[in-house]
Order: sequence, then structure tokens, then C-alpha cells
Amino acid sequence: MDLRSTLARMMRKEHIKKGRWSRFRILYLLLLILVAVSVVPLWFYGQKMVSMNREILERQENVLQTSISRSLAQEISLYMESHQRLQDFFDAVMPQAVRVRPSAYNTDPQLRATLEKLLVDRPDIIYATVLNNEGRGVQSGGYNAAGDTFLRKALESAFVAVRQVPEYRSNPITILRSGTNEPVVVLAQPVQVKEQFQGMVAAVVTLAPLLEQLQEPRRAGLEAYIVDNAGRLVASNDPDKNVAGMDMVSVPIVQKFLAWRGRARASETSLFTLTQNGRPVAMLGTYSPIPNLQWGVIVQRKLSDAFFSVGQMQRETVRWGFWSIILSLIVGVLAAKSITRPIDQLTQTARSIAQRDYSQRAVIRSRTEIGELAQTFNLMVEDIQHYISDLQTSVEQNRQLFLESIEMIAAAVDAKDPYTKGHTRRVSQYSIILARELGLPEEEVDKIQVSATLHDVGKIGVEDRVLKKPGVLNSEEFEIMRRHTVMGYEIVRQVKQLTEALPGIRWHHEALNGSGYPDGITGDQIPLMVRIISVADTFDAVSTDRPYQAGRDFPSSLEVLRRLAGTKYDPIVVDALHSAYAKGALREFDKRRQAAAPVAVAAS
Repeated sequence: MDLRSTLARMMRKEHIKKGRWSRFRILYLLLLILVAVSVVPLWFYGQKMVSMNREILERQENVLQTSISRSLAQEISLYMESHQRLQDFFDAVMPQAVRVRPSAYNTDPQLRATLEKLLVDRPDIIYATVLNNEGRGVQSGGYNAAGDTFLRKALESAFVAVRQVPEYRSNPITILRSGTNEPVVVLAQPVQVKEQFQGMVAAVVTLAPLLEQLQEPRRAGLEAYIVDNAGRLVASNDPDKNVAGMDMVSVPIVQKFLAWRGRARASETSLFTLTQNGRPVAMLGTYSPIPNLQWGVIVQRKLSDAFFSVGQMQRETVRWGFWSIILSLIVGVLAAKSITRPIDQLTQTARSIAQRDYSQRAVIRSRTEIGELAQTFNLMVEDIQHYISDLQTSVEQNRQLFLESIEMIAAAVDAKDPYTKGHTRRVSQYSIILARELGLPEEEVDKIQVSATLHDVGKIGVEDRVLKKPGVLNSEEFEIMRRHTVMGYEIVRQVKQLTEALPGIRWHHEALNGSGYPDGITGDQIPLMVRIISVADTFDAVSTDRPYQAGRDFPSSLEVLRRLAGTKYDPIVVDALHSAYAKGALREFDKRRQAAAPVAVAAS
């Protein structure tokens, strides 16, 4: 960083400082946009009004449903109590039934006249019958019970039941009368003489007035129906569901009523979900218990219908909000163009800088703070470019110093053993060639280079009598020599920055089949770094002269490794060495070896 560039940057800073007050303030442009944008206050107002109206409608709907369901429950209770007081009917028929012989029930005119007279006074009874103990007798009424399968079965069930109980009341049954569904119940009492069962008096009572009472909620847009204590439908104001006995247990509001097991005493309103046409529909419903019957009146409505005005307000808010957004966008685009263009330019430049292209500059001619920002940004980029250049130079110098220091240590080890001069450097270079041939990233190549350079550093602790012995080592000496791997590991592991080089130092004499040393690890336990250094170390050892053997040429050395591939050495790494040799990557080393061979022969 020279003095001229420093002075130039100082002058640019001073120029930016002087021109700061002559620029337009970006605040004015932002105020223009904020005034134009009315969406937020409109949205806030709309949401507030929707929330307030929703709370009011919820309270009103809860009151409406509760009052309607309670009123219906009371009316239905009164109506059913009037039917439960049919004792006058039974009291009028019983004396006649007892007086007549059971076999003459179907022929006795007085018994028939009594039935017909009673049915005139009780229009709610659509059918009445007196049966003897054989199920034959007289009947009267405007409905043909014998032609209705379900009603006939209900009368048969009543005939069986009154043999055991003093009175019987069936569950609601749906019949088809005058073209519409109509719920009815069967009431029956036994005919007994001296506690002996003689027959049955039964009446079919219509619940049609209940349907009329349920129509009032329908006019208010509410669905109303009655269920018994087992969750079966009694009556409904929905023509599609008006089938007595229909199972309504799956409806959540009915489940809440049934949870009280017939002991419910108060109304309850809640939200729930129904599935209609395969789609979930949110509902609001209320149940009210019918006193003394253990029945319940259910009043419900779709949530969207209950809060229709809220939904309408929301839609209006969205509609006006949409047009406000369109207007705001038009004004905002016109006002923001003067801002977005220089910002885009600055962004593109920043992206280039982030990708380490420090040659880019933001060319922005603006009298706002963005123009000032661009000039400051360009100045900052220039400073960063200089700093990074200096830093890269320092990093490379430090890296080179680091590698040279390691090589110096390795050279010191090689100098101690006259028979392996240059061995460490060659193993390091072979390892680099192999790592690149295998396609490893440069970061891994650097780690392998360091580990290969230091792989024999432990020999510095081996006695000279063993290290410099001009012959084959005996078993004791070989055991001492084997310790160099562990000694090198112990020496290097003291340096934290060299931790990643430790595997190659300790295990470069390990074998795939576990026959190596010092730990006897096998297969995948041996890291790739170690496999590379092991092949490079053996290749150099085989191809150079040693006291106990003459060095082989490169092709012969490669064949030695090929024979041991898969048992001692990694076949993939061995193949990579063959490939590197075929590509000429080892040609320079081969020339040096061939040039050194005549010298060695002459010296001998």
C-alpha cells in the first residue's frame, strides 16, 4: 500500500464529507411512499371492526341458539307429557277389553265403538288396537299400521314387552303419511284378568306437532333436531334427515349431550366441525335437555352463515385493501425508481465483491444518500482489495515458511540416515501426485504433503547403530526400527496445528490385511491419507538402492506393488500410481534415478 494511493483515498473521503450537505435527503422520498401507502391503517381498521362485530355476533348467536333450544325443549316436554297422560285412553278401553272374551275382540261392536269414539277425541292417536293373547283383535284409526313394516315390528315388540312390564313406550319411528315423513311412538299396556295376561291395548301417537315446532328455527336459518339418550334422531326440521332412529352419535354437539348420560340440566353452546360432501364445515351449535325425557334439542348453524356480516365486512376490507395496494404500488413504483435503480447497481456490485471480484465498482450518480453510500462503498472495496492482497501475500509467505520448516526437519532426519538421502522429499512428492491423481481437493493434498514430509520424523530417536547399519537388521534391531512410527507420532502430536498429519506418521507401515505395525489395523480402519503415503513410501524404498538390496527400475517397482495390492496396499491407490506413471507424472524422478545409477556403480 503506497503513499500515493493512501493520499488519494484521503482526498476522496474529504470530497464526500464536503458534498454531504448538498444532496437531497432520502427521507423525503420515503415520506412520499409512506403517505401514499394506506393499506396498513385500512387493514388495522378493518380487522378491529371485524373483531368487534364478531364478538357481538358471537354473543347474539349464542343467546339466540340458547333461547330457541330452551324454548323448544320446554314445548316438547309439555307436548310429550300430554301424551304420557294417555291413561284416560287406556282407562276407557281396559274395562271393555276385560269384559269381552279375548276370542271375540275382533267381533265385539261395543269395543270397536269405544276405540273409534276415543280416537275422535284424540287426533294425536292415529292408530289404536286391542289384541288378545294370540295377537288377534280389533283396530281403529286413519293409518294402516299393518301395511308399515317398521310400525308392525314395533307393535310386535310392544306385544312381547307388555307380558313383562306394566307399560311400554317405543323409540321414535318414522312413517310415511300424506307423502311426508312423520315420527310416531307406540304406547302399550297389558290386558290382565286376575294377573293373567289376556292381551294388549296399544296406541300409535304422532309426533308431527314436534316437526311444526321445529320449523320456527328453520325460518331463522337454523337447523334444529331432537335426539334421544342414545343419540338416535327423534325429529328434524331438515327434510333430508327427518328419519327417526337415524344415528347422530358422530355429531360432536350430540356427543357433548350424550356425555352427561341423560343427566344434563343446562344448555351448552360450542364450536365443532362436520364433514359435508367430503369437506370439513365449521359449525356453531347448542343443545338443551328436555326435562323428564332424557332427550335433547340441538340447534346448529354453519359458522359462515352465523357470521355472514363479519365475512362480508372482511371481503369488503380485502376489496378496498386490494385497490389501495394497487394505488400504493403505482405511486410507490414511480417514487421508488430513483431509489431502486442505484440500489440494484449497488447490490450487483456487492454480489461481485462477495464472489471475490474486487475489481468491480458501483457507478452511481445520485444526489441522495445512496450516491454518498456508493462512493463510500467503493472506497471500502479499494481498502479491502489492498488488505486482502497484503493478507494473501502474508499467508503464502507463512505457508511457505511452514512447509520449508517441515522439510528442514525432514532433511535433518534424512541426513542422519545416509542410505535414505532424499527419501522424505520423494515420498512427499509421490504422495502429492497420487492425491491429485485420485481427484482429492487441494486442501487434502496439502494435509497429505505435510504428513508425508514428516512420516519418518520418528527416526530421529532411533539409535545410530541401528539406523546406519550397512546390512539386514536382526529381530532386535528391527523391533527398535519399528518404534520410529510411534516416536514420530509422540513428537508431532505435541503440535496442535499438525494434528491432521498424525495418521500418516503413525500408520504408514500398516497393511490392509493387518500384518503391519504398530497397531495392526486393517481395511477401512486405515485412512486414505495413510494408504497414499504407504504406497509412495514403498515405491521409493523399492526403486532406490539400500544396503540390503539394489534399487529396481520404475516398471519393476510398480509390479512389486501390483502383486501386493489388495493384501498390503490399497488397489485403488496402486492403480493411481500406475496411471500417473503412464501419464508421465513420474518421468522426472525416473530420469534422476537413471542418472544417479551410473554414478553409484562408478563409486562402487
